[in-house]
Amino acid sequence: MQTVIEEERQRFDRQRRRTYLIAGLLGSLMVTIDIVKLINNPVLPLAETIIYVTNDVLLIIISLSVCWMMITRRESLVTIERFMFIVFAAEALLFNGIVPPLLGQTLPQLWEQTVNDDIWFLLMICTLAFHLFRHRISVILVSSLYGLALAIVGGQVLVAGLQGNDVTMGLRALQVYGMGGIFLCFIYIISRYRSISQRLQIEYQLMQEWAFIDMLTGLFNRRRCEQLLQTNIEYSRRYHQPLTICLWDIDHFKQVNDTYGHEVGDQVLRQIARLAQSSTRSTDLVGRWGGEEFCLILPHTCLSEAEELVDRLRHLIKTQVRVGQQPVTASFGLVEYDTTDNLASLIRRADEALYAAKAAGRNRVVVMA
Repeated sequence: MQTVIEEERQRFDRQRRRTYLIAGLLGSLMVTIDIVKLINNPVLPLAETIIYVTNDVLLIIISLSVCWMMITRRESLVTIERFMFIVFAAEALLFNGIVPPLLGQTLPQLWEQTVNDDIWFLLMICTLAFHLFRHRISVILVSSLYGLALAIVGGQVLVAGLQGNDVTMGLRALQVYGMGGIFLCFIYIISRYRSISQRLQIEYQLMQEWAFIDMLTGLFNRRRCEQLLQTNIEYSRRYHQPLTICLWDIDHFKQVNDTYGHEVGDQVLRQIARLAQSSTRSTDLVGRWGGEEFCLILPHTCLSEAEELVDRLRHLIKTQVRVGQQPVTASFGLVEYDTTDNLASLIRRADEALYAAKAAGRNRVVVMA
């Protein structure tokens, strides 16, 4: 489960990097076009031209720097995102909000700048805030940033109205900001929905995993083993493929717990589980049947081949697992699926083979036809 989550996170990080790279290059192109437009504007005062062109050049440098960091991966993605948010939030407040009124921006100019880039730039920053910060912090940041920008526009319209000027363009700009606020509300709801949906999906996957995994050994539990066994029985019955199962348990395991304690017994169970997983094939299915008893499902495996594999596992347990100075052994009952078998009968036959192995002196593999 952790591997799946990490792979999904890395895939999402790659998508974010590509998106920011494209946005940075397109943004640099748009700002370059704005520079050309500013330079060729004959009515714009020279001082304002210098201020806005200088700001645009700075934006291009920052955007290309971000693109370079995305390509070279010199900084973490979160660090780059927070840097972008701080820079662009300051840019929006200063050069889209505070500076233009100080330079004598008229309401028609306000309207033009609002629909051209101001509102889109602001919405982009606010959307980034929803992604970067926890929902309460993001709401505070977005409300503050957007509210301040709206207050600046509202102040310009109010001042123009008090001076007796036509405020039609200013009111249109306020309408656009109002629609932008509604849009941000929907963005917030979508981001929250996505976040909650992802969390619930992860929790559901964890619940599924916990329902089918033995927490001590990490193997499939009995419930999952029975499901997998039933699936393999149906496959073998339909496609006439061999299927062998083995039930096995640790010899005299109660004595291990009584003599050395349950903690040592748990260590033995975990060690044997790891040994079984590492010594079987990728297609084989290993589970903890219950207590000191285990299950091994061997799809596409005939009885003779399975006997060789299981006996090798028996030998590994005897030679590699010890408690104190004593080796740990296990007894194995092995049966092959027959077309007359169902789940219950196949398990019963494997259980009978296991008890036959115990009765014959333990530490052995008993094959029952």
